[in-house]
Amino acid sequence: MNDFRSMARDPEHRRGFEKLLYLAAKRGDADLVAERLSWGIDPNCTFSGGRTPLIANVRGSCPSAPMVRALLEHGADPDWPDESGLTALDYGRRKLGRLQALPARHRRKSLSLDENDQLRLSAGEQEELARMRREVDGDQDYLRIWWQERLRAARRVFNDPEQVEKIVAILERADGRR
Repeated sequence: MNDFRSMARDPEHRRGFEKLLYLAAKRGDADLVAERLSWGIDPNCTFSGGRTPLIANVRGSCPSAPMVRALLEHGADPDWPDESGLTALDYGRRKLGRLQALPARHRRKSLSLDENDQLRLSAGEQEELARMRREVDGDQDYLRIWWQERLRAARRVFNDPEQVEKIVAILERADGRR
């Protein structure tokens, strides 16, 4: 782990690590964001359009309140504007307004989940898993991580209004403290 920390601070590698943080935030993956922040990556790094990981998450299709909290706890600036002059709170309020204007929809569950929210693999995925078991020769860590990532993907909810409401409340509290 110390190797990642030193590499994340090394100017030669820093930008690549910042990109990993940005992509995890955009995807709404709170666990990966927390791990990458623990490496010492700057939570206020910017990418196209001056967007920070915080803005990327709020604008993305999988906004996550735990991820927003993790970024703020590690020093993300909620008042940081992108090149349009908009902050994460501005984007959150806009998204919440759009979502609230839509007719209420029943949240659809992924077809990959059974009635107990456990992963149900298609025949093709079962073949892929069997092939991986042969190729990794019993590397249980690899298979466990694959299973966890596949389950996480199946449980993902896109543009969940509840998450966006929580995010707006978190950002408003952070804005009020400044």
